[in-house]
Amino acid sequence: MSEAGIVQEMKAKIDPEQVQERFDMTSYETAYYFCRPTFFAFLAKYVLCALVLIVHLLFWWVNTSDGLGDDANGLLQMLVAIVNLLGITGFVFIMLIVTWFNRFMNWSSSGTWYTTSLLIVTFTPGLFVADNVIATVMGWFGSDFSGVIPFDWKDSWYLILGIVYSAALFILTTWYSRSFTYGISDRAVYLKKDFMLTHTMHKIDMVDIDNMKLSQPWYGRILGFGTVNMLTGSGFGVREHTTSVSTGGISDVASAISDDVGFVRKLFRGLIFMVSLQRTREEMNTSEPEDCMYGIRQPSEVYKLVNELKEGMRSQTTGQGTGQRAADPVQPIQEEVVAAEPDDALDSPDADMNLN
Repeated sequence: MSEAGIVQEMKAKIDPEQVQERFDMTSYETAYYFCRPTFFAFLAKYVLCALVLIVHLLFWWVNTSDGLGDDANGLLQMLVAIVNLLGITGFVFIMLIVTWFNRFMNWSSSGTWYTTSLLIVTFTPGLFVADNVIATVMGWFGSDFSGVIPFDWKDSWYLILGIVYSAALFILTTWYSRSFTYGISDRAVYLKKDFMLTHTMHKIDMVDIDNMKLSQPWYGRILGFGTVNMLTGSGFGVREHTTSVSTGGISDVASAISDDVGFVRKLFRGLIFMVSLQRTREEMNTSEPEDCMYGIRQPSEVYKLVNELKEGMRSQTTGQGTGQRAADPVQPIQEEVVAAEPDDALDSPDADMNLN
């Protein structure tokens, strides 16, 4: 199919007037496309929600069941025994590993919002234990303090918290994924985000797009989605992902840990360093849905559509491709040459007569 045919086919799939109103397009623009990220584009976040539920269910099952029986695999029996022995401490330890690994990988679910949520999930059972310890210690000194949390910790809380936290993360992830909308007109590409109380809108004029990038991982090719990035001369569309602690920061932390300080302070500084460390990625940004057309269906068709509209806009408005309308030919300035009147000759016969 020709590129002109792709433009008409994409336009036939939408209501141009509704799309134009949704993105506040000018009356001079014609809408050609509208889309949202697909469900599978946020698959890593949904897997994280499922993992939170699985860890909670594991500890609930181990602490409430009668065991695996004598016929179960020896390695599985040993793992169950370790989980049962560690209790809440083991739960916190495993969730910390999950949180750290998710943060370190620096992928779409490694942001501050998800990291904070995972830390809350991790330390919630520990709050029950800390509340009971504080109440017990204060009781030794005659205090009537019974704790802030009105409930005692029970193994059934693993099941309750697992369902509540995983459901909350699932709902927020779905809400977040549905907050992005993308539109394309014959003059610009629109990237819109409406999440909770935040609202952002990016408009990228076709003539300002210098380059585009189509990213489609192996599972994206199977599931039929990908990401289209637009690169402009101002640098929009490029974001540098680096480690949270630079090389200098690593040496500073190492020297600080080796200083003559207490063990607790060394441990605390080391934990901060490990949590903040992320792998380095420096590339055209493909992980921020508000800065690109993230996880959309038919990404190759959208790529062709933007490319066709971009080239058509440039050829229509720039003439020679210089970015400005060709100037009118300069007309030469014609000056009227007026012949100077010659002075009266002094040696003319009339002049001699007058002198006489």
